[in-house]
Amino acid sequence: MAAEPTADRQPALSFIVPAYNEEARLGDLLARLIGFSATQPYAIEIIVVDDGSADGTAALVRDAGGQPAASVTLRVIQHERNRGKGAAVRTGALAAAGETILYIDADLATSPEETPKLLEALDAGADVAIGSRVRPGGGDMRASQPAWRRIGGRLFALVRRRLLLADVEDTQCGFKAFRRSAAQALFSRQQLDGWTFDAELLYLAQRLGLSVRQVPVDWHHVEGSRFQLGAGSAFREVRDLLRIRWLHRGVKA
Repeated sequence: MAAEPTADRQPALSFIVPAYNEEARLGDLLARLIGFSATQPYAIEIIVVDDGSADGTAALVRDAGGQPAASVTLRVIQHERNRGKGAAVRTGALAAAGETILYIDADLATSPEETPKLLEALDAGADVAIGSRVRPGGGDMRASQPAWRRIGGRLFALVRRRLLLADVEDTQCGFKAFRRSAAQALFSRQQLDGWTFDAELLYLAQRLGLSVRQVPVDWHHVEGSRFQLGAGSAFREVRDLLRIRWLHRGVKA
């Protein structure tokens, strides 16, 4: 990784973890994330954004805050109400101090050990590096999902390719890294609070002329997804895809 820690331990990397009622499984993620971070030769901060949880998500993070190594800091930011994953990631990214900002899902579908793959892409010149569940040979790790998730994902991808981002294989993998300058440019413009925010960020990157690298990462399906497929959710996702071009019609490189 190009960035080095400074004397005041300015973080080189910020992990953003969006969390909504994740008390039951967040402990496993934090243990893995802290363990990985403590082995790295640079300072790292971990920001958990509690998106209006009704359980002990925030308390769990505070309790874990005294455990990290000297090179690792952990903090929680709380939303007063549940606003959506897109809002939670945006809050964390704009509050982050790292030279690189990476968001990771709380379910550990992609492990922290995959982080170097994205950092290498940034070091090679990319402004944004996105985890992809599609293998170079065409294999798709999303095949491990239940049938209803696969069908919903395919329909979303079909509509998304027709409307925008035809050349991106997988917009929805919850494992993406940004140079600080790119993160500031993208998250300061991002407006969608729901699940379609990933596609919005990548569309904005395209409009701003940023370099985006798609990086195959190891991923596995984890039960307990917050996203439920139904007529209402399908309508919202398509509506948001349609809104993206309009919302950012004035954005230019």
